[in-house]
Amino acid sequence: MNEFDKIFKQKLEGYTETPPPEVFENVSKHFPKRTAAEFLSAYKYHLIATVAAIGVATAVIIAFLPSNEAINNVVPENLNPENITPDATDTNVSEPMSYTESSSTDANSTELTFVTKGSAPIPQSENRIDALNLNDTTICGNELWIEGIDIAKVKASEGLVLAKVASGVKINSKTYGVHTLSLSDGSSAKITFVEPERLVASVAKADLCYGEKLLVNTSGSSSVKWNDTYYSVVKLNGGRYELSGLNAGKNSIVIMAGEGSCASKVIFDVNVAEKINFTVCTKPNYCSGKNGELTIKSGSKINFCRLNGSEISRNGTFTGLNAGVYVVEVNYANSCAAYDTVLVADKSNLNTYFESTKNAFSERAYTFRNYTRLDDSGNTQNVDFEWLVNGVVITTDYNLDYEFPSNGKYEVELVARTGDCESRYSETINVMYSDFKIPNVFTPNGDGIGDEFTIIYDGTLLDYDLSIYTKSGQLVFHSQQIDNYWNGKVSGNNDASEGVYFYVITATGENNEKLNQKGTVQLIRR
Repeated sequence: MNEFDKIFKQKLEGYTETPPPEVFENVSKHFPKRTAAEFLSAYKYHLIATVAAIGVATAVIIAFLPSNEAINNVVPENLNPENITPDATDTNVSEPMSYTESSSTDANSTELTFVTKGSAPIPQSENRIDALNLNDTTICGNELWIEGIDIAKVKASEGLVLAKVASGVKINSKTYGVHTLSLSDGSSAKITFVEPERLVASVAKADLCYGEKLLVNTSGSSSVKWNDTYYSVVKLNGGRYELSGLNAGKNSIVIMAGEGSCASKVIFDVNVAEKINFTVCTKPNYCSGKNGELTIKSGSKINFCRLNGSEISRNGTFTGLNAGVYVVEVNYANSCAAYDTVLVADKSNLNTYFESTKNAFSERAYTFRNYTRLDDSGNTQNVDFEWLVNGVVITTDYNLDYEFPSNGKYEVELVARTGDCESRYSETINVMYSDFKIPNVFTPNGDGIGDEFTIIYDGTLLDYDLSIYTKSGQLVFHSQQIDNYWNGKVSGNNDASEGVYFYVITATGENNEKLNQKGTVQLIRR
């Protein structure tokens, strides 16, 4: 090493990337102008530092270095050779052999495939041996450079192809494995050429939704390792893996295979959409008018919104809604979807209803019980009511007790109002007044006065049925003849106890009118 080299090397020791030109100029101005050979010799450390820095910065520069012949031997068939740059000739590179590039499949495929390419044939430092240091060695790939030797001094061996280059001899192996290299001076060395790992990884898509898991299929190597994982990796089966916990934004996925200089690496990026934040505002359904509204708002860009899996809105607004529960879908980013369940409430929603009950003692008397609800609540404090019979207002009370004046059909309607909301409910009541004459007391004591429970009808009956029960519901008398009276006996000759009994009469009048009447009668023996 001459004086210039020593000084220049000392100057370079503190640099981790290419030094500025003034460093070289500062040293060189103290020395006379060099010849071309001396100039290159003086620059060799500078060149080494430059190439090393570029190699650290990007693997792409390294991929450009191999020869076309070497690249054609190892690049997978599905890679486009037009994307591969012809190699540099005789450049010394000191980076380890673990460079990769990624390539996607053709445009018609939905699967993205990433493969290692160009790893083995890159002329790395361990693939270059000085003739003076030639010993048994292991080479990753199928190419070896022996520097500082004339090709005439290397004997051709079976399975090896020799080529003369400027710095020495380039040897290519036709097969992987152990080969013996012999020199003309009688020395020899065993060269083991190791086939590099060829790792292939594929994913269905490289754009994921927030929280979505990534499925990765790998092939070409069984010794797959995941480098610096901040996410979770679960092996499914074969070469299939499931990745979860990816960060929103760009995620760099690194997969390793193999060991040492023959290791392969696949690097590809996966983009995860940011978690979308949105709010849903609702306007209640008013007066049961199908006028509820729902609006979805977000600071992020939304593709569209969907309601209950069908109705779509581009601006996030839905109108004309009934009260009820709705499932909201917000579609964003690359067909990602977020969901929420919301309620469109009732406001001043009147559910008007009543039930009618016939009076047990009078066929024409009815009780109408009000069951109106406001906004699904029984609180009707601010609701006004009107009861109408055949269109005529009878009362504004909450419930209605009413006796119809005669037989016939009557329309009974309940109107409920609160604010400007109104709801109505009506029923048709068919009043059938019978001419049954029924006592409410009889005294079966043998004095000849009121000893039997007699029922009289002024008219003709097509059929007749009478049943009498105790208060506990036990049947004590039954007759299908109106002139068959109850004498107060049960089970033939036993006297029925004093007390109140219930009767039920069902009959058909001569005009096929159904005559039904219920009531009570008191049995007294004094």
